[in-house]
Amino acid sequence: MGKWVFAAATTAVLITSGAPSFAQGIRIGPGGVEIDDGRGYREERDERRHRRMCRELRDRCENRDVYGEEGQGNCRRYRRMCG
Repeated sequence: MGKWVFAAATTAVLITSGAPSFAQGIRIGPGGVEIDDGRGYREERDERRHRRMCRELRDRCENRDVYGEEGQGNCRRYRRMCG
């Protein structure tokens, strides 16, 4: 009986006082396990990734003769995704 009361009290304390701690997102995917605690790190990381991708596409578009590329593929993709 004592163990049951202890378990019930512990559960009640966790539910009432630790409610914000249950508001986390857990993602399991190709990049591994990711815990989103709601602080916006994911959005910042995605924004940095987008800026880096746009910078690389712009470089490829402007210097396609240096890289030996033909056509407008990178320029079209740059305009569509970044601009």
